[in-house]
Amino acid sequence: MMKIVTDKFNSQIFNLCMGNVDYPKDKGLTLEDIDRLIAEAADEKYEHLTIKIPSHDKETLNIALQRGFVFVDTLVEYFFDFNRAKLPLMNHKCILRDACQEDLETLKHIAKVSFFADRFHSDKKLDNSLCDKYYEQWIENSFYGFADKVIVAEHQGKPVGFTTGKVNQGDPTGRLVLSAVSDSCRGLGIYTSMIHEGVSWLLREHAALNGVIVGTQLETVAVQKAWIKLGFTVYDSFYTLQKYLEG
Repeated sequence: MMKIVTDKFNSQIFNLCMGNVDYPKDKGLTLEDIDRLIAEAADEKYEHLTIKIPSHDKETLNIALQRGFVFVDTLVEYFFDFNRAKLPLMNHKCILRDACQEDLETLKHIAKVSFFADRFHSDKKLDNSLCDKYYEQWIENSFYGFADKVIVAEHQGKPVGFTTGKVNQGDPTGRLVLSAVSDSCRGLGIYTSMIHEGVSWLLREHAALNGVIVGTQLETVAVQKAWIKLGFTVYDSFYTLQKYLEG
């Protein structure tokens, strides 16, 4: 069943009524489906729609493009299988610990300046400063309970990176959701250490899970190399498209 789900967080950040299209990914969408979706969104006063289409479904992709959706990014997901993969031993060049209140403003700044390939920054109609604010608010919300874990990397006495972890009730797979490293400390293996610690946390405290999923934009090659180094394998991929509704 196709439906539109209001994205309250995004709507608040961008001051637009924004919705995400939810539909059975194994069936795809027809031209009639897309037209009905657009009409429904207009009736319900949505101003902005986002749809994620499996990369194998070229037919739905082309139909959405015909109806005015704009391509903004390609997402790739990787999976670490707890039953098959084993984390390599690492010589961490940073201290890995839980985030504390004193870290928050630094983490917000790192989040603000670290993301550029995402669907928001790729949308030329969105205010770039609000796109940055989205990630600032995301890490702040994560610290105050949206995430189950916020891991901080400390280098030379300062917080220089973070990764957030989430375990949803009823979901057999954990997720490492948002990660970033200060640009002054990139190339030191800190990102890899943080993901290593994120997987280790899930193995320690949520051993009943079958594994963990991570995701990023296709062009972030260095991130994917770090995942492969740790034992992750390619899992899934999606095209992200967005549409503004006139009037």
